Amino acid sequence: MPAQQQAVNVGRNQMKQFFLSITLILTICLSASSQDNNDWLIKKIKSADTVLLVSHEVTAGVTIVDDSTGKQLPLPKLTIANKPNYSIIKERQIITDLQLDTLIEILARPFKDHKIEEGKCFMPHHAIFLISNGKTSYFDICFGCHRFDTSKDLSKIYAFDNRKWTELENFFLKLGFKYELSENE
Repeated sequence: MPAQQQAVNVGRNQMKQFFLSITLILTICLSASSQDNNDWLIKKIKSADTVLLVSHEVTAGVTIVDDSTGKQLPLPKLTIANKPNYSIIKERQIITDLQLDTLIEILARPFKDHKIEEGKCFMPHHAIFLISNGKTSYFDICFGCHRFDTSKDLSKIYAFDNRKWTELENFFLKLGFKYELSENE
């Protein structure tokens, strides 16, 4: 083999090792970062005085028009004065103990998909409230398009993978929620 070809092969092997090293470092960093976020979320959920799951009237994604005036009506707010807006809630359940552990397991699981899949509808009908010392944090959830909105203090929560979406919807179903869930449509 000519010396020039050997030099090219050595260079290729060094490049492969370099890229494998970079990939390994990035994987470790992303995994550690994800775990830190998960630890933060676990602490936030466990420290809540109340964890409340609800189904509710739509809070986004549609336009409601008054038939008599033709004017657009504002959609209801999920929270009012930093408390759940109970007037729009259809079903609710406070979770504790094993149910809380299950929810933590679902929400804290690291993202495993290779891409984020979501639709455009965002018409949320379900929420998770974390109530602590009179302050309400929330996830406002649309199982239809796999999107969610959060209170500002939960805004660093990363997108859910398909497994997390399926497990979370099944969790709501297992707890007896029926309003606007796929099993009941």
